Amino acid sequence: MINTTHQNNNFYLIALLEVSGIGSSIARKLIEEYGSASAVFSLSLEKYKELGTVGRNIIEAIEKELVFNIAKDQVDYCEKNGIEVLGFKDANYPQRLSHCSDAPLLLYYKGNCDLNSRKIVGIVGTRNATSYGKSMCKNVVEELADQNVLIVSGLAYGIDVNAHQEAINFNASTVGVLAHGLDTIYPKAHSSVANKMLNNGGLLTEYKTKTSPNRENFPKRNRIVAGMCDAIIVIESAISGGSMITAKLGNDYSRDVFAIPGRLGDKYSEGCNHLIKTNQAHLLQASKDISYILGWDAVKSKSKVVQKELFVELNKEERKIMEFISEQKSISIDEIAYAAQLPISQVSTQLLMLEFKGLTKQLPGKKYEKV
Repeated sequence: MINTTHQNNNFYLIALLEVSGIGSSIARKLIEEYGSASAVFSLSLEKYKELGTVGRNIIEAIEKELVFNIAKDQVDYCEKNGIEVLGFKDANYPQRLSHCSDAPLLLYYKGNCDLNSRKIVGIVGTRNATSYGKSMCKNVVEELADQNVLIVSGLAYGIDVNAHQEAINFNASTVGVLAHGLDTIYPKAHSSVANKMLNNGGLLTEYKTKTSPNRENFPKRNRIVAGMCDAIIVIESAISGGSMITAKLGNDYSRDVFAIPGRLGDKYSEGCNHLIKTNQAHLLQASKDISYILGWDAVKSKSKVVQKELFVELNKEERKIMEFISEQKSISIDEIAYAAQLPISQVSTQLLMLEFKGLTKQLPGKKYEKV
């Protein structure tokens, strides 16, 4: 039904998200049902009728071809400007993020680092960073840089841009998650930092070109920062700051959240102190706290793993999970879900059953090891 030479599935994914009445949730369901975005545009007339309003909207979109023109413009712009289009099923899509139920179906990325690096930490904080906050940010980034950690933030004023700048200073990879298209930089004052980030890191967004930095885009952007990282560090935040949203998302996604404490009564330490007081964040004094909690200090055993016969009856998923756990000293739930190609909710349930059976145990940082 489609008269176009663009056969890349991400072309159709862009087009599908442009169809009236189809957002990420409906698009995801359609793709799960029919296999791909391109397949959704190739259904029979009877199938479209079964889909009701959604089907009528797709038929209208095909007839007018506007969504395909938009997709063509996006693909052409990305090809000319070195931007990678990442569909949620692509290997280069951030796999940690892909396990989040509200992950974007499509991302645009410009840069040269691995979005699936072994160690990824998000750093967020107030736009009104104090000298204390900037100093703490510098210390944290310097220590993380020594451990080859990819640092993620939002390129906003304050702590965000400080985290990116310090990462550049200490030669650490850093990615900025934007609330607009990659054809512009907001705020414009951070263009120089953004350009430097492309040399060792990059820029990432869910928004197509010519998308303005609208106010409602920024809270949505925070879920990408939280979802693609192993941990979130909050450095200075008011009690109702945007960083508190990122911290909450991190906890919702089962990420470890850290906060740097501040002096009582300081406006931009109230958020961090509250997170620590209410057990929503670990108190962070040094990056070694992160290494310990996330299990980065664990040394993999060099001795050959001896396979023990298990006298406990295991189902198919449990056996698969045990294989991955047995191969490593410790492994995170995200790594297990990715390796086993299972939903994170299902992995969580199976891990609980394996703990009940005395075969695994949970370590700090939501890591697991074989007993």
